[in-house]
Amino acid sequence: MRPHRTSQQALPRIRLNPERDFTDRTEHTRPASRSQHGHDRGQKTKPAKQFYFTVDCDWIPGSHVGLESLLKSCDRAGIKATIFFAGRFAEAYPDLVRACFERGHQLGTHGWAHGSLEEDEDFRIASYEQQRQWIRRATDAVEKAAGVRPVVFRAPNLWIGETTLQVLEEEGYRCDSSVPALRFDMGLGRVHYAKYFWAPRNPYRPSRRNLNHIGDSSVLEVPPSSCLFPMNLAMLRTLGFRRFQRLIEWIGRRSRHLVFYCHPSEFVFADNQCFPQSMSKWNQKGMGPANLSLIEDLLDYALATGYTATQMMDATADRLDLRSPIVLRTNEFPSDRTYREEGPQ
Repeated sequence: MRPHRTSQQALPRIRLNPERDFTDRTEHTRPASRSQHGHDRGQKTKPAKQFYFTVDCDWIPGSHVGLESLLKSCDRAGIKATIFFAGRFAEAYPDLVRACFERGHQLGTHGWAHGSLEEDEDFRIASYEQQRQWIRRATDAVEKAAGVRPVVFRAPNLWIGETTLQVLEEEGYRCDSSVPALRFDMGLGRVHYAKYFWAPRNPYRPSRRNLNHIGDSSVLEVPPSSCLFPMNLAMLRTLGFRRFQRLIEWIGRRSRHLVFYCHPSEFVFADNQCFPQSMSKWNQKGMGPANLSLIEDLLDYALATGYTATQMMDATADRLDLRSPIVLRTNEFPSDRTYREEGPQ
């Protein structure tokens, strides 16, 4: 793995052996006892660790070059990503959107013109009609480009609200990845509100009244991973790989789900792209093809440490909310059909 320079910024106190090499997977465990029939006793199989590699394609002219490079890195690692497209990106580069689908990546939407606006699309406060228009236009653009209707969504800047969930349900979406659980950027990034700070970190079906709570929505929420600091390329670029690795291990001790995201614009020099004036100069600093090496190291690390590459539609809620009664109405189930359970697993 290629070495990376790291910054000296302070991190949360995390107990970890910094000398441990992630390529050493040996674990010393006591042999499980066996019954007289040869079955293992007293040993439970741990659920697989899920790694969701996701890409947010903002509408930034010139950033498509970065997506083309990123697809090659995914091919090399054998990773199938979930790629969220702003509608105008899909409209401008339909062949690239179609290529993503043909290579086995899952397609989603990411607002309509997010990335190029001075005043960005804010799904926290926009009206129901406005949100429906943004989502419908983006959905149609991706479907027209790839020939498949997207059913996964990520709100621009992770700015989401209960109205968004209502629109997603009505438009047939099955999965969202927008709730910024355990994240607050302290003025440095775009998540500068703490409304959903204590939302569940693992996949769950949210309440329609409050996204902080587990409910019975038809949309599965898969929150982007965070430990105050977001698990994204901007933070990886800032901390360097070794320190970022510690954050991953901190999350891994608390959850089997790791949701990481990056942007195609981060793999293209800023001078070769068109950003709005409101775009942070700090965020533009350090953009370029060299960041592909960070992504390749991350992919190698995730696979080497036992994570399984997973797409959003393959996620399942970890548990049912037993605080609410579950009511089955038998007259809704015809006797001549067999139904496969599609609720939380």
